[in-house]
Amino acid sequence: MTKPVVFMFGGQGTQYYQMGRELFLNHPVFRKWMLHLDKIVQKSCGLSVVDELYRENRRISDRFDRLLFTHPAIFMVEYALAQVLIEEGIEPEYVIGSSLGEFVAAALAGVTEVDLMLELVVKHAQTFECYCPAGGMIAILYDPRLYWENSALYENSELVSVNFDSHFVIAGKLDPLKVVQQFLTNNRITHQMLPVTYAFHSSAIDSVERYCLDLLQHMVCQKPRIPIVSSLYGTILSEQPDTYFWDIARQPIKFSDAFKSMESISRQNAVYLDLSPGGTLANFAKRNMSLDSESEVYSFLSPYNLEEKQLEILTAKMAKKKQVEVKRRKTDNMVTFMFPGQGSHVKGIGGTLFDEFPDYTAIADKVLGYSIKELCLYDPEKKLGKTQFTQPALYVVNALSYLKKVLETGRKPDFVVGHSLGEYNALFAAGAFDFETGLKLVKKRGELMGQARDGGMAAVIGLQDEKVEAILRENGFSTIDIANYNTPTQIVISGPLDDIEKAGDAFSEAGAMYIPLNVSGAFHSRYMKAAQTEFERYLDQFTFSELSIPVISNCKARPYTYGELKTNLVKQIVHSVKWTESIRYLMGLGEMTFEEIGPGDVLTKLVQKIREQAEPLVVSEEPAEEESIEGWQDKKEYRQEAESFISLEITATSLGDEEFKKDYKLKYAYLTGGMYRGIASKEMVVRMGKAGMMGFFGTGGLDLQQVEEAIQYIQRELDDRHAYGMNLVHQPAFPEFEEQLVDLYLRYGVKNLEASAFMGITPALIKFRAQGVKRAPDGSVIGSNHIIAKLSRPEVAEAFLSPAPAHLVAKMVEERKITQEQADLLKEIPMADDICTEADSGGHTDGAVAYALLPAILKLRDEKMKKYGYRKKVRVGAAGGIGTPEAAAAAFIMGADFILTGSINQCTVEAGTSDAVKDLLQQMNVQDTVYAPAGDMFEMGAKVQVLKKGVFFPARANKLYDLYRLHNSLDEIDERTKKQIQEKYFKRSFEEVYKEIKKYYPPHQIEKFEQNPKQKMAAIFKWYFSYSSRLALNGTPGHQVDYQIHCGPALGAFNQWVKGTPLEDWRNRHVDEIGEKLMIETAHLLAQRLRKLNPQLHG
Repeated sequence: MTKPVVFMFGGQGTQYYQMGRELFLNHPVFRKWMLHLDKIVQKSCGLSVVDELYRENRRISDRFDRLLFTHPAIFMVEYALAQVLIEEGIEPEYVIGSSLGEFVAAALAGVTEVDLMLELVVKHAQTFECYCPAGGMIAILYDPRLYWENSALYENSELVSVNFDSHFVIAGKLDPLKVVQQFLTNNRITHQMLPVTYAFHSSAIDSVERYCLDLLQHMVCQKPRIPIVSSLYGTILSEQPDTYFWDIARQPIKFSDAFKSMESISRQNAVYLDLSPGGTLANFAKRNMSLDSESEVYSFLSPYNLEEKQLEILTAKMAKKKQVEVKRRKTDNMVTFMFPGQGSHVKGIGGTLFDEFPDYTAIADKVLGYSIKELCLYDPEKKLGKTQFTQPALYVVNALSYLKKVLETGRKPDFVVGHSLGEYNALFAAGAFDFETGLKLVKKRGELMGQARDGGMAAVIGLQDEKVEAILRENGFSTIDIANYNTPTQIVISGPLDDIEKAGDAFSEAGAMYIPLNVSGAFHSRYMKAAQTEFERYLDQFTFSELSIPVISNCKARPYTYGELKTNLVKQIVHSVKWTESIRYLMGLGEMTFEEIGPGDVLTKLVQKIREQAEPLVVSEEPAEEESIEGWQDKKEYRQEAESFISLEITATSLGDEEFKKDYKLKYAYLTGGMYRGIASKEMVVRMGKAGMMGFFGTGGLDLQQVEEAIQYIQRELDDRHAYGMNLVHQPAFPEFEEQLVDLYLRYGVKNLEASAFMGITPALIKFRAQGVKRAPDGSVIGSNHIIAKLSRPEVAEAFLSPAPAHLVAKMVEERKITQEQADLLKEIPMADDICTEADSGGHTDGAVAYALLPAILKLRDEKMKKYGYRKKVRVGAAGGIGTPEAAAAAFIMGADFILTGSINQCTVEAGTSDAVKDLLQQMNVQDTVYAPAGDMFEMGAKVQVLKKGVFFPARANKLYDLYRLHNSLDEIDERTKKQIQEKYFKRSFEEVYKEIKKYYPPHQIEKFEQNPKQKMAAIFKWYFSYSSRLALNGTPGHQVDYQIHCGPALGAFNQWVKGTPLEDWRNRHVDEIGEKLMIETAHLLAQRLRKLNPQLHG
């Protein structure tokens, strides 16, 4: 292969129990090397890494951090996997190691024998365990400049690695790292304590330097057989100082520099294979690649037990396989001439052929109306790359090349075959028509195909056709056809340009190389139907001759018959090119030599791949019976049944309303709600957006500056291709804050708003809706600002399904908050683009039942659509209680256009709450929630659903609300109760609480409190709700019983669903991966249920 293969090896922090287990159990080479290396470890320290790594009672989520096991375990797994790949024929031309991974790279490169290197790794681990003080390392997902801008970081840790522009690692001693962790937690910066017990790459390990250097005194190193791109130096390793293997552990990691150096060496055209556990380096590599890089990155090991499958995919794609032995059937030494199609054209094609065949060149000039020689050799007007010129040029060059070949050899071939356009040359060679007729046909074909617009094509390399078809089906790409079956693992797809671009991610995730082609149309697909119809009419004027040489048809992969000449040429425009099957058919005829006639060697390479990857196709030559009219009728009925079945195919991307997904630029009809106080964090929103879903940032309880900083971060990370939204919680006591928040959104161009806890329409909502509203060319009114109203009451839904209230609109015009033109346009659209019906959920809830609520709101939506004559459908989605595929499936079956999840996202890596809260949430079940008063709507009696397991907050909050209802002032409460509240609940006196709240309430509110004892009591009680939220968000030790944790039973159901899988541990839960998994499993479940309901759908 032309691209250099680069093996990448990672170090500490990537390991987990059971890594490589699937390969250990099923792959003999991997197992052999693991057992061999384990003997070296046992000899060195008396312990078995294999026994510890694969212990039955160890889960992937268990912490695996004892250095004497993890150090050799990482080395062994990575080295064994490298040997597997080499055995499969995939050999590295370069190696990159990061930290401990550089030891593996050096061993593979032959710097020293692998046994000696592993002994050194074990001795390193023993040395650290004996002499090095404990320490730690933290990975931080943020701009590395954060380190130098905050003394909490640079005074308490050392920067040891910058992996890409939003990921860096620090190291240090344990107590100072706690200060760093507290800073990161307080500022809601996503971070992770790595499973490492020493502060590698920092001065905290200097105490073991002399011991480690002693280990190296007698070590003999050789020059690497394979170039090492060192993460110690950030470039190719030129020499190895005596301290090299100590420096690897002590000095900062320069993986980013090393990778960029390799990109420079390969001219951004390499294949990187990440052999580290979990694919960490693959992620780093992708984030360091420039946008125009043509390099590919793949990983093998995964906590999700996909190791063997991934290995199979990549070895099938890359390994050099033994050529299959062709079985002889008829005669020896048969020859097939192959004629290439588009893609083989470059300036200069044809060379001297035009001078050697002047008569044919003159005919071509006459038919085309321009000089074919000038076009092919010089292309002065840059037309050769355009389809209407490319096709005639290739036809002429192929034809003249064929004539020259026959003149030189005096022999015609036994068979001819052409790829796409090349089929016309095959027919010319076989005598179906003369040179001029063929050129006329090709000229017309090129003109018609050249008119195609907005189509695209892409090559998918590394997957077989069944897998390609499955990916298209499972991801909802029903608009895409397969255009070419070029080799068993090179498939070309064709369809609308937008869909071709979107499909790239799905194929890349499956391990394929995905290459968009430089074409203007979706050739060989249904989208060429107009060209096909016109070409069929054009063909009517021509007659064809009998074939003198068998021609293999692109459509059938079998020889033409005379009666099929016109039919096949017409069909070929919209039909797949069955090149693989055509070559396999010819291989099955006996010993065959393939010669490519025309420019380039594209077809020769394809044939070589087919020979390597496929067996000859031996076909019975029995004549086919003529098919009756009745038979065709049966086939028509069968096709109708098949099409009906295909239309019922359910995929993750087909779920939900298509217009909804198009409007918000979504892959999946899946949203995440804006959990308050930034629990729905900016990192969560970004991760959702990049995955083709949409998340709302949780603004409730945050000030304007915090919200503004979140918007700035999100807009930095996401571009116009990605969706995001901001939450707006109703503030009945502070309507001015609502408007301030909306003004902030408008200033930053925020387009999507999630309206929560509203009882009706407010001026702030109207102001947001009015901005960007305009009349479209078709007369309809459209708006650029979208409101998704999350609600659980029909009367609230009615308000959002209606135009903005006239009296409020008139007042806002009078106050010049909106224009009269905007006011007039608002009369023609509803306040909300979409409604999200919220059943019993975490946080604010009316305890609605999904089975009753969603149908009622759907019916109300239909009534309002009819009443107001809206042109655009208001979509209705579902939320509340959705944490499993069964719940999501129920929502879609009932008619939900999209789903929104909340509670399940609070227990993820990205959630902006404390680890202590996540640990509690991970343990909950469906029965572990209860209702408590809502602090922001305390006086109104509104409820929130919260976690009750392991906390006293619900009981205490309800107690405070009962006291508020029963008493008019604090003085009316008995002394014993007051003492209990102050000592047990508040941990301070009422006076201290009141003094605190006076700092942030405006003066006029304080005046009301002084005049109204009941209001003062409410304010003091409400302080507890804010206090309990802060305790939970910060994970304050010793105060767990007072944690206020909004949560619904959906998380309990989710916990049960993922129990026993890597997702059982919240540290493995990522919000986008959960969303995608939930949608995929929902689609599978629905498909299964439908088939059970109607067994006839089994196909």
